[in-house]
Amino acid sequence: MIQDIPNRVDQYELRGVIGDGAFSVVKLAFNLNYQTFAACKIISRQKLAIHNLEARFENEIRILQQLHHPGVVGLYDMRKDENFYYVFEEFCPNGELFQFIVTRGRLSEEEAQLFIRQILETLQYVHNMGICHRDLKPENLLLDTNGNIKISDFGLSRFVGCTGIVETPCGSPCYASPECISGRPYDGRKSDIWSAGVICYAMVTGQLPWTKRNQQQLFDQIKKGDYTIPGYLSDNCRQFLAGMMTVDADRRLSIEEALTHQWMKSAPKSYDAGKPGTHFPSLKIVDQFFNREISDSDFKNLHIERSESMAPGQIPTLLNIIKINKIPKRKSGPIRNISRQPAQPVVRRFFNKQIIKPQTPSQILVTPV
Repeated sequence: MIQDIPNRVDQYELRGVIGDGAFSVVKLAFNLNYQTFAACKIISRQKLAIHNLEARFENEIRILQQLHHPGVVGLYDMRKDENFYYVFEEFCPNGELFQFIVTRGRLSEEEAQLFIRQILETLQYVHNMGICHRDLKPENLLLDTNGNIKISDFGLSRFVGCTGIVETPCGSPCYASPECISGRPYDGRKSDIWSAGVICYAMVTGQLPWTKRNQQQLFDQIKKGDYTIPGYLSDNCRQFLAGMMTVDADRRLSIEEALTHQWMKSAPKSYDAGKPGTHFPSLKIVDQFFNREISDSDFKNLHIERSESMAPGQIPTLLNIIKINKIPKRKSGPIRNISRQPAQPVVRRFFNKQIIKPQTPSQILVTPV
């Protein structure tokens, strides 16, 4: 696929590979007109057609077109030719939160508070727009130049309106809520909160809360809420995690309750995340991109459910992927109190804290073509 990709698309110069997926390659793009960088997701039109994923792709683009928030990866531009779709998005040079956790081992509670507040505030905006994400995980949370969280990958997201109800189980099993894997309709917004809780657990412990790898045992553990919160965490942190990861979705913390929880009171109230990009495609441009007349279809009701995402035949494949996840599952047995073993020193910038070191695209290593 890579050899067929041109080196330039209109005013965009396509440089090295910075990521890839099953149906796409991501390249660092340079806008020659504005002298700015972007991440260009290059999607094979043939593969989308073969796997019947055109509607899901359109749904993702239309959702991104409507979301303009500092905590959401910005959609900048789109192009297409007979072989590929080219989607230009905000470039986040500090990579995934997943890799940051792996590199650090685990984060201090102070660091995790900074990140989880940004995740929750952005999620609150997304939900208020009538959208649930349905695939929150550290791999889909990017860090921009200054270390701010950006939610990405809205491929499984849905417009849910005021009810929040969705029917299809989807996403990554280790971050899926009990109700998501129950086989019954569920509130996608409350499910997102559970996923955020698992992400917070991974940040402060460096591990996932689940010990089982077998498909059925893993799901049983999730449905029962069978996890242990380490004793070396503060009482407020432990209560926060338990509230976010409550099996009964109706008793689970809401985003508002999580943001005002005692554990979050020491976190900054707002973030210098910058303003959302001012250059984004209009609805008319998106309609033209997909060869539609304006209001030609109610895109909020597009059939983009990926029911096979957790179908029986797919679960073993997903679990095989989980096995190589470098955020390890919690080991069985008693939790070892490591309160005297502090998290690694904070060495990168985040506001006035040394957490994430600011980076520019020229400092990012890319894979030569």
